Amino acid sequence: MLNTKLESILLKEFGKDILKDFPMAQYTSFKCGGKAKYLIFPRNIEEVIKIFEIIENFNEDFLILGKGTNVLISDDGFNGIVISTLKMKNFILKGEEIECECGLKISELLKICIENSLSGIEFLSGIPGTIGGAIRNNAGLKEKWISERINYVESLNIKTLKIIKRRREEIFFDYRKSDFKKDEFILKTELFLQKEKKDKIKEMIKKYLKERVEKQPLGYSAGSIFKNPYPFYAGELIEKCGLKGYSIGDCFISSKHANFIINKGRGRAKDVYELIKLIKEKVKEKFNIELETEIELIGDFK
Repeated sequence: MLNTKLESILLKEFGKDILKDFPMAQYTSFKCGGKAKYLIFPRNIEEVIKIFEIIENFNEDFLILGKGTNVLISDDGFNGIVISTLKMKNFILKGEEIECECGLKISELLKICIENSLSGIEFLSGIPGTIGGAIRNNAGLKEKWISERINYVESLNIKTLKIIKRRREEIFFDYRKSDFKKDEFILKTELFLQKEKKDKIKEMIKKYLKERVEKQPLGYSAGSIFKNPYPFYAGELIEKCGLKGYSIGDCFISSKHANFIINKGRGRAKDVYELIKLIKEKVKEKFNIELETEIELIGDFK
């Protein structure tokens, strides 16, 4: 139900940085999902705090997104405020360290590293998200993680609106996860790197990109759907269930890598969800293993 007072306040505070009834299929990497009631692009910490003050006053639901590469949003959409971090992308170079805001894209950060001859995070090449999302999900490879390059992280406690600064050793990181909770908004981080020749950095980035292209399928997706249940690989389990290439609607389980679900372009979130359910059922039935989704499901799925 439309709250005219809420809308009036949002328009007054954020003007051109707010969109109404925005189709999230245009935002997320899956290219499916319904509309968000409001999509806001804050530009600084002060605006983030203002948004959460409004959310508290009107008891609105909210969703924090970077590039939208790790979510599946329901076809019914999101009846609340989506906060995009994409305009929070400032950075400060401090010798061999770089402090960067949550909305800086990984691809942009790597360009900055090349320009300034800084090495240490080339393994993030090809990951399509933002720094905030990379920290929350501890992005990386099997043996290298962004958490290993963090000096500190600043976050906003959404309930108290207090900014918290934590050193790396105060934060719990594990495989594809961290202890940043849903009531925390990651604001910025400082990473420590080291000097290296530009050509060497470019060469390493090219190597990691080539490996990703060789292993991962192209198309509209959210990357790996399931976490690997140690000591197994989710893709291998799914493949052994004979599900490679299986499709529902305009979405299918990739024949190149079974832990990817691809939207051909006209797929619905419901199609993806039904494939996720099918995979979980078949893997449980065959191996007695409960697969855990790596992506976040937003909204109602029936």
